[in-house]
Amino acid sequence: SSGINAEYGTKTRNLIDHGGPLPNVNRGVYKPGSDAAAAMQPSKNALRNQKKRENRQGGGEPEKTAPAPVQTSVDEREKKVRNLKKKLHQVQKLKEQQKEGKELEKNQLEKIKTEADLIAEIQKLEVS
Repeated sequence: SSGINAEYGTKTRNLIDHGGPLPNVNRGVYKPGSDAAAAMQPSKNALRNQKKRENRQGGGEPEKTAPAPVQTSVDEREKKVRNLKKKLHQVQKLKEQQKEGKELEKNQLEKIKTEADLIAEIQKLEVS
């Protein structure tokens, strides 16, 4: 039955006890998927993770995995160059702000000092 809570002016509902134990509640903590039907078959994510583990343990052919490290090092180098160029762009923006008369924070001034190092590192990575 429903009623109106006089103190707050809100509707209240009485809960009905059906008298039986709940199927997947253990010591008052609800555990989704802990009933017997779900325990018999692994979830899609569990199957996907199992396949990933199997592939990591050497399920692939060695011929396919040999060129991967070379490609990875190139990708990592390109990623590092992009990251350094992004930092260099930030330094250039800070220098423009400084020219416009904006007072910069201590860490921003330190970042500006790293400009020469950033340029040198970018050139070194692009040459190799």
